[in-house]
Amino acid sequence: MQNTKLVVGLTGAVHPNMPGDDKGVYRQIIKDMEKLKNDLNFDLRTIPKPLETETDGRNAREFFDDNKVDFTMIFNASLPFGRVILPLARVNSYIGLWSVPEPTRSGVLQLNSFCGLNMLGSIIGNYLKEHVINFKWFYGYPDTELFLERFKVSLKAMRAIKSLKQARIGGIGDLANGFENLQIDERILEKRFGTYIQLRHTVEDIVTRANGYDESRISKELGKIEKEGEWVKSNVSKESMNKFIRISLALYDFAKENDYDALCISCWTKFQEVYNIAVCGAMSRLNQAGIVAPCERDVPAAVNMLIFNAMNRNISTLKDLVALDEEDTSINLWHCGVAPKCWANEKGLRWDAHFNIGEYINDEWRGEGVIADLAFKEGRLTVCTMDNSFNNLFIMTGDVMVNKKGYSGGSGWVNNLEINGKKISIRELINTISVNRVNHHYPVAFGDLTDELNEFANWIGLNILDPVPYKPYLQNRPL
Repeated sequence: MQNTKLVVGLTGAVHPNMPGDDKGVYRQIIKDMEKLKNDLNFDLRTIPKPLETETDGRNAREFFDDNKVDFTMIFNASLPFGRVILPLARVNSYIGLWSVPEPTRSGVLQLNSFCGLNMLGSIIGNYLKEHVINFKWFYGYPDTELFLERFKVSLKAMRAIKSLKQARIGGIGDLANGFENLQIDERILEKRFGTYIQLRHTVEDIVTRANGYDESRISKELGKIEKEGEWVKSNVSKESMNKFIRISLALYDFAKENDYDALCISCWTKFQEVYNIAVCGAMSRLNQAGIVAPCERDVPAAVNMLIFNAMNRNISTLKDLVALDEEDTSINLWHCGVAPKCWANEKGLRWDAHFNIGEYINDEWRGEGVIADLAFKEGRLTVCTMDNSFNNLFIMTGDVMVNKKGYSGGSGWVNNLEINGKKISIRELINTISVNRVNHHYPVAFGDLTDELNEFANWIGLNILDPVPYKPYLQNRPL
């Protein structure tokens, strides 16, 4: 699986005769960044001697490219020679321009550091405008609030970008029938993010693998499963539990053998036709193990979940938006049973039967397959869904309402809703989703990742959807 530890490049640029100790300032910056790399878990590649000439800039670019740097920080220890940036700005990484405050507020100007940032940024934007080079500004020393706030956001966003470049997605079975809104062109995905995808694996491949495990392996895995959650034996038969374990092992082993970071699984109806079982519980266990597993072979959702997992080093899940309550401005996020164990509140997880895959026998429901039944634990959530052209991001945040009971399966009521940082009403939410034709699957992660997703979108060139104010008349999709 992937290694998404970021490689940050650091270089300084100085003026040949500013009166301040610009080289001493840069030496201190190097020391501070060496400490910060351990605190924030990134690798650092440093050029110890500050740049003074265009040739220095060219050599720095070659050094960073050779070291496969992900993010190049160009520190303006003083006002640099402008031509330093001409070759360096075309480094094969993202760029940060960085300055610090003046050491004095009067008398002889010591560094002119911010002017350096200003000048290099304007050279990139004007002289090099045909290259369309983005950069992010930084200001202050590495221990200051402003620097750390901006730098941490960048690390998370770039970790997601790097994760997608390295990610491998496997598709099992066809797109679920009737989910045509999730149809994608895999070539666009690969061009946009560099992500590898193979959609030609079959449900039959997994079922054949599942049937090949001996009973001793099944028995051993059952012990693990019963520690993860309660087996509701009144609803889940031994035969269903046996099939659940076999599919769970088959999917996990298949992902590991093929080095897949995500499996987009056609969870119905093919698995029911071939194996007479719902595979939700197995997908829950995949997600818990860090292998992204969205429902209905939803590739855009897999991409969003990979982004989430890289940003917050946590485990995301996939939900539908199934209920809306105008009385307390809340929504319910639900799916039939793929949420990982780590999402459960203090009541934990139950391995129960599927609520609508199965049949009635003597007026009593018999679900086929095992789901992960749980209620969300407390916390702030971020919802993010990408359209199937990989151009637009819908971002929503909210808080889990721990005292409001949800639905069977994986469910939680969420209030304090915001779309891209702006508070909204239920009507505005419905309007925004409908006017923008937002896909009905909603990847969800714990934590507020609004800033990180906005930075991710700006580096990649995606559009962020803002709230569309409610009106009683027809509103067309924004161009």
